[in-house]
Amino acid sequence: MSSEPTNLIDRVERRHIPLTERIAGDSSLSTTLIRGLEILSCFINGDQTLTNAQIAAQIGINKATVSRLCKTLIAMRYLRRDPNGGFRLASGLLALSYPLLSSMRWRRQAVGLMQEYADFAKGNVSLAVFNGPDAVYIQTIGDITNFPHVPEVGMMVPVADSATGRALLSLLSEEETAEKYIEVEAAYPGALERSKLRIAEAVKDCREQGFCISFGEWRDSIYAMSAPIGRTKDGLYVTLSCGVPAYRVRKEEFKNDLAPRLAKVAKNLKLYNIFENQVQP
Repeated sequence: MSSEPTNLIDRVERRHIPLTERIAGDSSLSTTLIRGLEILSCFINGDQTLTNAQIAAQIGINKATVSRLCKTLIAMRYLRRDPNGGFRLASGLLALSYPLLSSMRWRRQAVGLMQEYADFAKGNVSLAVFNGPDAVYIQTIGDITNFPHVPEVGMMVPVADSATGRALLSLLSEEETAEKYIEVEAAYPGALERSKLRIAEAVKDCREQGFCISFGEWRDSIYAMSAPIGRTKDGLYVTLSCGVPAYRVRKEEFKNDLAPRLAKVAKNLKLYNIFENQVQP
């Protein structure tokens, strides 16, 4: 019986394909560096604290090697020791990501329009870009007191199984799509075959209507929609997404009213000077 996780959230958060397996055979890469980065990636699934043994089990190396690498990461301020034992991520990672986030200052320009739409739709609104086989949020707006799932900056969703990822796919050329599919298949074997009809429909909808929708695929209690914006002048593909609790809205209203309005917001954001004048793929 296959041990592959079947839950979409579990698959993306637990990264069941080890990094070393995905890049196997490339002798030009540093195995030690890869192992260190794999240790940091162990925390992606939401664990606050991990022990040597837990990390070793996740990435398949001995505890002595994990201990040595963790000491190095502590010295670099990317990990810290937990008072109760084990390791936690350290604030040095925030400092490491600062140059990237600060280079996206245009995100702040979008906040006003995103907040207006979030208030209107009574949901959360996010900007996302590609991160390999996933989409990663780079700006989010939402009220956690009224909406239990407000994605944080840095949260990822799978390209193949989310409205956000499919909207990003709609921005790619045929050649870029083929390259992206290789990444997706390597990380999530079978995902493209399983979702190919939904992907094709979503890409078509984005190119013809300016948005795509997903009813409860990523989280069964959330209706999601995404409207592709375009590519920034420094090469980032960007989409605007919104999630609304299923109990708050009828599917017809979601598809025929809220989603077209989101597409209009995305169209307004595309007028910002940071986006290229892109020819439709």
